[in-house]
Amino acid sequence: MGLYTVFAMIGAGSLGSFIATELLKTDASVKVLTRDDSKPEWDVLRQSGASIVKVDYSDEKALQEVLAGVQVVVSTVSVHGLAAQVDIAKVAKAAGAQLFVPAEFGFEITDGTGVMKTIVKDALKDMQLPYVLFQPGFFADIFHEMFGYNYVEGRMAVVGKGDKPFSTTSRHDIGRFVAHVLTTAAPSELEWNTLCFEADRLTPQEVASRAEEKLGTSIEITYLDVDEIKKNYDTDIIAFLYMLIEDGRAAAWSPEEAQATVDKYFPNWEPAKFDAFI
Repeated sequence: MGLYTVFAMIGAGSLGSFIATELLKTDASVKVLTRDDSKPEWDVLRQSGASIVKVDYSDEKALQEVLAGVQVVVSTVSVHGLAAQVDIAKVAKAAGAQLFVPAEFGFEITDGTGVMKTIVKDALKDMQLPYVLFQPGFFADIFHEMFGYNYVEGRMAVVGKGDKPFSTTSRHDIGRFVAHVLTTAAPSELEWNTLCFEADRLTPQEVASRAEEKLGTSIEITYLDVDEIKKNYDTDIIAFLYMLIEDGRAAAWSPEEAQATVDKYFPNWEPAKFDAFI
């Protein structure tokens, strides 16, 4: 079997646009499926060669026609769209898709949003549509927005002691890595595989230290009580992510494992370190 060259993107917003852009740089054929093809943000991808296709995901026949000839379906839907991936995958399988990339760009988790992600993976196994998972950690370029780190005003809030490490990679570098791997790796190396990689690994305390060094200012850290944050674990996504770090699950693979993945699939990757986004 040859390398993959024909892709469909399900969701091309916060992360998907980066992946689509990098796929287009490889001269791959890229269809971006959307409910609204009139959005001005699609213009950049159109100019780069992407086909922006308006679809009604509830119309299986029409969706199958759109997916005909597509080898790989890449999903970057938000948490609200995770469940819809099952029906999309069924149609993709019927249309002849060979690989599905579910929206699991982060960490291997089985609770919280991980419950639905597990359901999606189990469904893909049942229908025998191979998947590959890309797990790069937190998005470095928007990490400060998620957790309210204000480097300019010198304020940060951390849970516990802030001494637990987390993996992180920028969306640009995730896009580069995913596009490179999908277009250069043999299909047999991707099917049913999980690729853990990272651009950097550090603790919240180290974030503060790097910010102080880079900006030449002091960072005041507010320490949040672990038990108080746990109370909102099941209802507040930020509390969930705080505890992901505090529980040691935000760096679930070893640095050696992450580096081995990079060495095998994209040795010339050279991603930006976290400091670039402070």
